[in-house]
Amino acid sequence: MTELRYGGLLASIYGELRLKDYIFKCPACGSVDFKDLPVPHVSRSMVSDGKVISSPLRRGSCNNCGHGFHTRNFSEEQIKEIYSADYSIGLRDAVAEAARSAEYGRQIEAFLARHLGKEGNFSKIIEFGCGSGTLLNHLTNSLGAQIATGVEPSSRVAAYARSIAGSRVSIHEGFAEQFEESAHCYNLCLSVNVIEHTRNPHGFLQACRRVIDKTGSIVVVCPDGEIAGSELLFYDHLSNFTSASLAKIVAGVSLRMIASSPLTGVLQGFRIHLLRLGDAGLDNRSHGFEFLTQQRAEYVNTWSRMQDAADRMLKGQRYGIFGTGEYSDLLHAYSPSIIENAEFFVRDQPVETNFYSKPVVSTGEFLSFPKMPLIAAVHERSWPLVRDRFRSEDVRIFHSLEIAREDAIP
Repeated sequence: MTELRYGGLLASIYGELRLKDYIFKCPACGSVDFKDLPVPHVSRSMVSDGKVISSPLRRGSCNNCGHGFHTRNFSEEQIKEIYSADYSIGLRDAVAEAARSAEYGRQIEAFLARHLGKEGNFSKIIEFGCGSGTLLNHLTNSLGAQIATGVEPSSRVAAYARSIAGSRVSIHEGFAEQFEESAHCYNLCLSVNVIEHTRNPHGFLQACRRVIDKTGSIVVVCPDGEIAGSELLFYDHLSNFTSASLAKIVAGVSLRMIASSPLTGVLQGFRIHLLRLGDAGLDNRSHGFEFLTQQRAEYVNTWSRMQDAADRMLKGQRYGIFGTGEYSDLLHAYSPSIIENAEFFVRDQPVETNFYSKPVVSTGEFLSFPKMPLIAAVHERSWPLVRDRFRSEDVRIFHSLEIAREDAIP
């Protein structure tokens, strides 16, 4: 056995394990000053659409620019496997998807108006990773686009987007880097929660650059990597961007970051960036992101403890779970016993009758039952509202993260 320690990575090299499988420096700034984050589960991880895969999630955090990244390289084949025909993000709940797209549309429009004003020309728009196509249809109408193109790698999702596309919208199946139909044609290139999934962010931004004309704009929305939260738990989030790390990548492909703002309200935790053609000087100073690295490590470590804590604290108790969304999927992936031992799921307006082989009941039905504790499977930003609402009904409710902290249930 040969042991190698470099850039915070301890690699034990056996047999066919190759050095090129590992990443030894930050992909954004090139620094070797990074730290390996805890592994949330020793043998499984979760993809964004809720699918569980049999690989641990190994992520690093750069102390220089704050970039988060997988510490092992992905092949093109692995990426294609993730976004195969059964990838279905955005198709589970059409009503929720429409509401989410409308809010993204509203905030994107306001951002463009604030930073481009009357200069904005959106007659031809393209969206890379258009998903269900709901947002693209919305923006085509609200921005008055004459032509709109959506590009989506998942055949299943692309087929759905094609089925609801408006008369001015066309949908193409494939990856942004492969799209070559209309170079230098579009006024606006948009991507929403896509760049963090890409194997090569530089190549993705070059694809965006290639399709816009000389006065065109690129809008990139992605999770705000300066917040240590659940985006660290998605296996297919290959990058976690801070403003500093994204700016370095942007400058490396002859683009300039014109503006960057956090999204608000229900989209808190995401950030929107406006890019245009032009060279920008690279800032090679260290920005000191050790504190962010520590926050990320503590957050992921909490999830790594959740399974054992749940087995101790929930053993023998009857309880329900509030929520059938992303957070329930994360619990299923990283702390499956919480899901397996629940009696049922609770949702305000159920769109399914069963979820993970458990019945789904409405909040009204649940409140008519004999009193039973609830585990809240909701995002941390929604937790205070959910907590106060149920506790006003004399319901004992706890957030799933409290289980790992072992201070929730007597």
